[in-house]
Amino acid sequence: MPKKILVLGGGVGGVVAAKRMAERLRGRVDAEITIINDTDYYLLPPLLVNIALGDIEPSAAQLPLSLLGKRGVKFVKAKVTKIDPDNRVVETDQGKFNYDYLLASLGVDFDFQSYNLGVGYHNFTLEGALKLKEALRSFSGGRVVLFTPEPIYRCGVYPFEMVSQLDTIFRKRGIRDRVEITLIHPFERPIQPLGPEAVKITEETFARKGIRYIGGAKPVTVDDKEKVVVLSNDKVKYDLLIVVPPARLPKPFEGTPLVADTPMGKWTAVNVYTGRSLKYDDVYLPGEHSMPYIGLPTAGVPVHFTALASAAAISGELLGEPVDPAQITAMACALDYGDFGMMFNCDVKLDLNNNKAMWIGSCYSILTSPLGRLIKDLFYKTWLATTM
Repeated sequence: MPKKILVLGGGVGGVVAAKRMAERLRGRVDAEITIINDTDYYLLPPLLVNIALGDIEPSAAQLPLSLLGKRGVKFVKAKVTKIDPDNRVVETDQGKFNYDYLLASLGVDFDFQSYNLGVGYHNFTLEGALKLKEALRSFSGGRVVLFTPEPIYRCGVYPFEMVSQLDTIFRKRGIRDRVEITLIHPFERPIQPLGPEAVKITEETFARKGIRYIGGAKPVTVDDKEKVVVLSNDKVKYDLLIVVPPARLPKPFEGTPLVADTPMGKWTAVNVYTGRSLKYDDVYLPGEHSMPYIGLPTAGVPVHFTALASAAAISGELLGEPVDPAQITAMACALDYGDFGMMFNCDVKLDLNNNKAMWIGSCYSILTSPLGRLIKDLFYKTWLATTM
């Protein structure tokens, strides 16, 4: 009987892991790899910004998951509804699936209910990006507010990039003098986790571009009737509201033993070195839903490397070979500020005793230049082109 490896999620973590395991195991071990996703395509999330800003069409950010078939990976389009690790069963809207190994990378759920965020525009889904694209296209002036109520959300640098890119776009359209841009964020100073160099560059950029930053914000709600963002000590008016939804635990994990309480909420609990569940040796969880637990950002780069580590651990067990998971040692962060770009690197050290990845305080600039925008573009295009 072939070993059944079930991969949940057709995003960065699931696709990277499925591809790596197929490369390692095919022709060497009798294994059956199945990937389950609720859409039939892979979508690179960072490119949703480019879709919203009208730079690319959706097709340029997608790949069909059926391409994994050439590597012997079976694709099933289904929505995961429940995970039962005690009985090695995953329930979906298309039936139940058993496994010998489970690798789940289900991203995060976006919370648009809290703070009444559902009344704003966003680009965290394809549908949302297309709606924001139309809103920006018809916008001719007024107050633009980008509201980030909580510190844990997908892609930590996004709000700082977005307001800077909007400034550039409005200047090109000749309406910048009729637009006010405000970023509301929980960090006291912009882009704080990347360190003082990034903070200095960003504050200088905001000052030059005339972007207002409200840091250390304590959010209350969005009053869509009065068109104001209500903070504990202020009210900020808007004509166009763009929101950043807080990241939440995906529903299939709720109520399972895979989850642990942390000071930052409920997240899946894993080993920082391999992404393996702390309670089940046959379950690996290299998704955004595990990153807060081990101290990494909810972003594609740490998910990518953790997924590779999980894939290496599973492959090593099946092959009977000792394998170095090669977990993340550095994170590259590419930023587009509209008229220039930046590349930052953060060195990562794994504290195995405390099961944490340590990176804050170790970030530094590699490049600050208009060329940085091209490098970021190439970075993501290469990532997409080599995914399958």
